[in-house]
Amino acid sequence: MLTVDHVSVWLARKRVLEDISLRAEAGQITAIVGPNGSGKTTLLRAITQELPYAGKIYLEGTEIGALRGWELAARRAVLPQASRIAFPFTVLEIVRLGLSAGATAAPDTRALEALARVGLSGFEGRYYQELSGGEQQRVQLARVLTQVWAPIGPHGPCWLLLDEPVSSLDIGHQLEVMELAADYAARGGGVIAVMHDLNLTAMFAQQIILLASGHAIAQGPPAHVLTDDLLSRAYGCDLQVGTSPAPPIPYVLPQMARRTIQS
Repeated sequence: MLTVDHVSVWLARKRVLEDISLRAEAGQITAIVGPNGSGKTTLLRAITQELPYAGKIYLEGTEIGALRGWELAARRAVLPQASRIAFPFTVLEIVRLGLSAGATAAPDTRALEALARVGLSGFEGRYYQELSGGEQQRVQLARVLTQVWAPIGPHGPCWLLLDEPVSSLDIGHQLEVMELAADYAARGGGVIAVMHDLNLTAMFAQQIILLASGHAIAQGPPAHVLTDDLLSRAYGCDLQVGTSPAPPIPYVLPQMARRTIQS
């Protein structure tokens, strides 16, 4: 379990997250959703220790601040929104950055298998800078996978922490990435993903935390969070949520959205 306990974050003397608590279970996908500027990436960056925060964050009962860098790296891997590479690395070199160093490092076969899982077999010799944005995103996902290859490690479940993992991808590759995340969770790992696409979120996430203006306004399974009232409040427009007949998965109809007039 990954637990966020009353976490607040200040940036440039402004509080951007206030008193956020959540419990993410291994074996599930937990999605963080909300409008732009609501604090989604800030929350993930606090969880990954990239930002200072007030409150407590625990990984399998241990406060993450007490874990050394190499211990965290063995138990969770982070996919940022974007990664800038200044030097001309090949795809294989980028993916191998996720491997353990030293004599215990896994061979190239693991990196190649990770590339195959994200649909990039045969790309290993190409230069990273020559790829499209969506291809680069999948290369970074392959790197993340090599870092926490086994969903359950010596210290318990491992975690994928993904910031907008499908933002640059077409619908086919979006499904491929979300199915990969779902498979990782089904095999015992934990997944926390910042998401914008509410319909993909409803299809794949077991738990959702909905943020607005730095506050958590709802948490729970998709059917409890993705409602007309909650989404309309969070996004500032009138939204309608339907459900598919079988199974009853919520879906959001942007065609019916209407901007809320602010007085």
